Amino acid sequence: MGREIIQVNGRWFQVLRKFKESRINLNKGSVKDLKIFFHCDSLFKAQGLLWICNEIHEVEYEEIEN
Repeated sequence: MGREIIQVNGRWFQVLRKFKESRINLNKGSVKDLKIFFHCDSLFKAQGLLWICNEIHEVEYEEIEN
């Protein structure tokens, strides 16, 4: 089973985990700690939930002709 993919402001993210926002008291220090703990690069608050995500980066490439 694959992970949920969401789009936020034109960027794509893989959702690692979601939990009720009320379960944690977020402040500047704890956001950095949560990113380290969950091995993620992005946190969002929406719909009463804290969304733990990693951004899906677009790969730029140049096609090689034979």
